[in-house]
Amino acid sequence: ALLASTFDEPGINVTYDGHQGGFGTVYYRSLLQNRGVLYADQQLMAGEETGIWVRAYASDVSLFRRDFALAMMKLSNLRVLTGPMGQIRLNCSKGA
Repeated sequence: ALLASTFDEPGINVTYDGHQGGFGTVYYRSLLQNRGVLYADQQLMAGEETGIWVRAYASDVSLFRRDFALAMMKLSNLRVLTGPMGQIRLNCSKGA
């Protein structure tokens, strides 16, 4: 695949490889190898506490999947304003 690579090559292996990796775990493993996609991503390794989380998520796929699922459940409980109640911002740093 065009996007697939190994950790020995530039890029991140984005293919699913069963229970040992896949979504999330590969991302955190790439941070451990200083191969974050964005500079801001790689900065997760700069902080002591965030570095602990990166190492935990890189080594335990079930921990990442549990926390990701909990975060998605929390997000789904937010009341998103749509239609005439919502707003589209041209500048997201300013509220209406």
